[in-house]
Amino acid sequence: MYSILFSRIEMGMDLVKEEIKKMLPENARVAIFPWAFPVELNAEKLETEFFKKGERRYNRYINELKKLGIDEDSIIICNCYSDSKEKLKKVIKESDLLLLPGGNPEMFFQKVVHDTDLLYDIKYYNGIIIGESAGAELQLKRYFITAKNNYYKYFAFYDGFGILDDPFYFDVHSSNNKIYLNKLEKVAQQTKKTVYAIYEDGAIIYNRKTKETKVYGNVKKFD
Repeated sequence: MYSILFSRIEMGMDLVKEEIKKMLPENARVAIFPWAFPVELNAEKLETEFFKKGERRYNRYINELKKLGIDEDSIIICNCYSDSKEKLKKVIKESDLLLLPGGNPEMFFQKVVHDTDLLYDIKYYNGIIIGESAGAELQLKRYFITAKNNYYKYFAFYDGFGILDDPFYFDVHSSNNKIYLNKLEKVAQQTKKTVYAIYEDGAIIYNRKTKETKVYGNVKKFD
């Protein structure tokens, strides 16, 4: 019952791959949910454009899983448009690891909670969950966005999947900008929770059973 939280999977994975290998069984099965699209797609576009086998986005995640010794034949790419709810539930149940990629968090939330009705299955999943960027933040019950980006213009809290019952808060793609760091410190003070700034070359492993938190690489902590 581990959650691995990355800003950028390529840089974070190199920090924790040996730890993750210890968690995985032999012949581990993986399900990837590449559903954080910038705009609405369809079944064909997901498979032939957005997450096409052999193309950059697909290879980016597959290559990181291969670092864990996972065979590509053991990886299932889930399609929120063409896969039935029953099939997706079965895939989750039979997987040893779920990979939640980055992108548009609101689109990802829409697909999991409303379109496929998989919130319960993902929220109470007992295996390993790797999340990058939006796929990391959505593991919280409530996550926040601090700065203007492609999807959000203002600081605010948003609903996540609740896989983690907010034992702490964190932000991804962190920087050393003084105003930005002051915002994180203010969030820690106002919420009375620890806040982590996860930089591109940082990672957090959280044990959902024991509540133990381990940080790796470039991660700043605010209490």
